[in-house]
Amino acid sequence: MKPTGADLPGAPEPASAGAEARGYKKDLGLWSVVFLSIGAILGPAVGFTPVSVLGLAGPAGIFSWFIAFLMILILAMSYIELGTMWPRAGGVVYYPARASGPVVGVLNGWGAFLGYSLAVPSIIVAFVEYLSYWFSSLYTTKTNTLTALGIVVAFVVLLAMIYLNSLRIRYMGQINNVLTIATIVGILVIVLALVTHFRASNFTSFHGLFPSGASGLLLAVTATVYGYGGFRQPIDYAEEVREPGRTVPRAIFLTMVVVLVLFMLESFAYVGAIRWSGMKLGSGAWGSLSSLEFPLYTVSHGTGLAAIGIIAILTTLVASFKDGYIYSGGAARVGHAMARFDGYLPSVFADLSVQGIPVVSLLLVLVVVAIYLVLLPAFSSLFPLVASALVLSYAPGPLACAIFRHRHPEERRPYRMPFLRVLAPLSFAVATLMVYWSGWKAVRVLIPSVAVGILLLLFYRRKRRITRQDVICGAWMPLYLAVILVLSFLGGSAFGGDNVLAFPYDSPIVAAVALGFYYLGYWSGIRWTGPEGASVG
Repeated sequence: MKPTGADLPGAPEPASAGAEARGYKKDLGLWSVVFLSIGAILGPAVGFTPVSVLGLAGPAGIFSWFIAFLMILILAMSYIELGTMWPRAGGVVYYPARASGPVVGVLNGWGAFLGYSLAVPSIIVAFVEYLSYWFSSLYTTKTNTLTALGIVVAFVVLLAMIYLNSLRIRYMGQINNVLTIATIVGILVIVLALVTHFRASNFTSFHGLFPSGASGLLLAVTATVYGYGGFRQPIDYAEEVREPGRTVPRAIFLTMVVVLVLFMLESFAYVGAIRWSGMKLGSGAWGSLSSLEFPLYTVSHGTGLAAIGIIAILTTLVASFKDGYIYSGGAARVGHAMARFDGYLPSVFADLSVQGIPVVSLLLVLVVVAIYLVLLPAFSSLFPLVASALVLSYAPGPLACAIFRHRHPEERRPYRMPFLRVLAPLSFAVATLMVYWSGWKAVRVLIPSVAVGILLLLFYRRKRRITRQDVICGAWMPLYLAVILVLSFLGGSAFGGDNVLAFPYDSPIVAAVALGFYYLGYWSGIRWTGPEGASVG
């Protein structure tokens, strides 16, 4: 009898009994998915990131949006192929585990859960920081952190986000549609108002177009990753999407183009509207833009557009709240997938409510986010860590895509990533570079935090035996993480390293090492045949 896709190593597994009894609800159509993805991207990034890139790179920071767009696009294409071939909630966890085994699966799964979960406190902190415009007792500028009262408010906001995620996805989608449209309208109003006070000389008069050089531009590219980070939400919600084979590719491509245009317009308008004296900054002090409490309000006030500044604050508040509940839901689905398919978490996290929501996993998100709100009540301390964690979880996607092409060549693929042999290794290298560019301060925290995830194999062992082949075929992943840590420590001083690998030679070295790990991971993946004595499909 000819084996089916479900009988082959690395093919989709059937849902757990709990998932079958209480499955995800296919309530999301094209525009709901588009607004879900755009909504996840247009979060606190609206109020901070378009200005942060200018602080890192000066006017050249505008180009970082297009560069990051191209870099994220090739990563997105691999996830679109995976997400339309086998739509799975929390797919970012599912695919690498199916491709490379439990060692890679657990490290990638925990890293993804950490990245998604860390995004939520960073979003909430940004929300409360903007709220402090009216309630100054919520935030202290001396340490740039939330006050005790601010943390209490943050907890209330978190509970509201968790509650929205406990509703059926249809209702959350409808609420998100309204808030995302409001965010887009707010951005366009701000941009149009700032353009009326445009000064072209701002692009050349203050230390030129590239005041921070090429290294500043690379740092700005890393910052924009946080802006584009939500592109993967349609993949993680794919099991709740009607006709995912058609909807997911359209939603992601449309989302990325819309977001590229909006963010470039915002950065462009901001540069043109800068009045250094009106903003109480030294002329040409681009770096000081990153430390502004309310960047959009400050530039609006400096040009005499105080009313637009208020609109900017309100827009950022709406965008941040919306972003928070989207990422909370994404994190919950990642946690659910870790329990549902491989047992990286206890089976209770695989349960779904009657509304089709992973409520127990959602409660885990609540606990993790609450801890980080107390430990790191500052957006600046969370931002680099979140960006690098999200990017690190991107890397195994193109590798899994290539492995499945080899292992399941006849599987139906509604979307096929073009030029896979070239773009898959390139996108793996791109993801690795973006982690490196996030800097030593972020990497030194991220890698050990991800490595802790290996302990979750203790839960996996209760369900399946870890074989010698599992270890051999997955060994490249912990080695890859260790090498990134070392390279970041030895890397250029522009990225916080010890400057042993000085700029500009550091990035090509990191890219070359990443390509080596890609092919090692691919070689390992095509030889992994699945757990012994258990159906992988």
